[in-house]
Amino acid sequence: MDEMEEIISEFITEAEESLDRIDPLFVELESKGYDRDILNDIFRSVHTLKGAAGFLGFQSIVDIAHRAESILKRLRDGEIAIKKSYIDVILESVDMLRLLIGHIKDRDGKEEDISNLINRLELALNQEATAEAEKVIPQETISVIKTEENNINPPSEASSPVISDKVTEKKESLQTLRIDVDRVDKVMNLTGEIVLVRNRLLNIATYLDSRYPGDEAVENLLESVSFLDLVTSDMQLAVMKMRMQPLKKVFSKFPRLVRDISSSIGKEVELNISGEETEVDRSVIEHIGDPMVHIIRNAIDHGIEPVEEREKKGKNRKGRINIDAYQKGNQIIIEISDDGKGIDVERVKKKALERSLITYEEYNKISEEAAINLIFLPGFSTAEKATELSGRGVGMDVVKTNISRLNGYVEVSTKKDAGTIFKISLPLTLAIIQSLMVRASGIVYAVPLAPVEETMVIKSKDIKEIAGQKVTIVREKVYPLFELSEILSGHGNGSHDERYILVIATGDRRFCIAVDELVGQEEIVIKTIEGKYTDANYVLGATITGDGRVVLIIDPSGISRSLFNSVKI
Repeated sequence: MDEMEEIISEFITEAEESLDRIDPLFVELESKGYDRDILNDIFRSVHTLKGAAGFLGFQSIVDIAHRAESILKRLRDGEIAIKKSYIDVILESVDMLRLLIGHIKDRDGKEEDISNLINRLELALNQEATAEAEKVIPQETISVIKTEENNINPPSEASSPVISDKVTEKKESLQTLRIDVDRVDKVMNLTGEIVLVRNRLLNIATYLDSRYPGDEAVENLLESVSFLDLVTSDMQLAVMKMRMQPLKKVFSKFPRLVRDISSSIGKEVELNISGEETEVDRSVIEHIGDPMVHIIRNAIDHGIEPVEEREKKGKNRKGRINIDAYQKGNQIIIEISDDGKGIDVERVKKKALERSLITYEEYNKISEEAAINLIFLPGFSTAEKATELSGRGVGMDVVKTNISRLNGYVEVSTKKDAGTIFKISLPLTLAIIQSLMVRASGIVYAVPLAPVEETMVIKSKDIKEIAGQKVTIVREKVYPLFELSEILSGHGNGSHDERYILVIATGDRRFCIAVDELVGQEEIVIKTIEGKYTDANYVLGATITGDGRVVLIIDPSGISRSLFNSVKI
């Protein structure tokens, strides 16, 4: 039974990978027209899935896959022309296969009624060959296909190198190993605990060295701890790489999404993706999909204009959405842009006022940047009536919430009739980070090092006030200044003549945080806080420092989001 469980588990994994691969291939095929290589790729994926399902006795999957495979063969051989109706029914089959595999995975014993789908597949399969197909595919191409299919002669001696290559390929594939995700996560958690112990030992060894200089036993301890430090860093890096996955795993679902949504509302939209090989932590992969889906849906529904409107504006009738991912330092940046009509800022403000999300006074004073960010408020929508796509006040607030949970942030820029850009910034990993330990009002906090551009000392005379907002000048630029103790407790600590400030950069925003003391730099493990204060805007979590204290980890992005709209400079 254990062996069969393992076989079924492997079948589910491979089947899900095959189906995920099919969606973008079909979208590419639909835009290109007849492409033999793409059709062969799809055909092989469906054929492999059918064979594995047949071996395991999953008859419903076999029935659907067999008919879809037969239609694909006719498309590949040029017997029928590539039409939207054929692609629709095969994509519907892919959705049903995914649903059936989901039932196997969940072991819920549910069955789906596939009779209606089977009838439509049979109807598509029995379509007569059309003259249109002959125009699409040259007769000589069809002849080559049929010649290859009929060539069943045994391989000659000249073909033996090909067999040798296959054997080599098989050997190479044996060097990869599928590991259960929970096991990798457990190793990562244990690595985090080792990092905490390493920090504690470094602290103890440093203290003993200062207490007993020149002691041989202490020197041996220092040497051993230094070696442990090196090995722990290497192990941490290796485990983090095990968890890294390319963004392609998420991005591959979007071509199909764009195709289906644009088709359902009668718009023409093309999707361009770059940077899909960029790797991020698995935990980021799991949670970034939903926010991106909401952004893309809104871009198609609200951003991209109908064909007639685009033509009147002198635009290409087909709208364009671009997704670009790249690494910048310790951050992963994902930009989602469209060439639509942009966000109507005045309309956003009016809708927010109508829904009592802002006051009349705020309506008159709010900046354009703050007004654009109103789209992230819960319950906000500019749609006049609710549809399947939008208008229910749920969507963009989910984007902000989910990205915040990933310790990231999202920025929006827009230009009338030129489009909108959503820029998502995410950390490479969510588990172990470099931090700056600071003290404010006698309490030590950890600040992630990535957004800290620099630290410096200022005097009381360097702090000015503009429109009720404290500011300071850094390299001839005026930056808003916030007291960390005031942000967290509401009580400032302005008694010191000298203050340490952290210059923070989150996206295009720059601001300063004042603290009493810089304690030092430390590698920390982020632990989530469960309970009453888990939704605090300014706290990422907690960690245990080298001296055994529990310290809160400050969220600079949360501070930026919560306080920046009130800044008047």
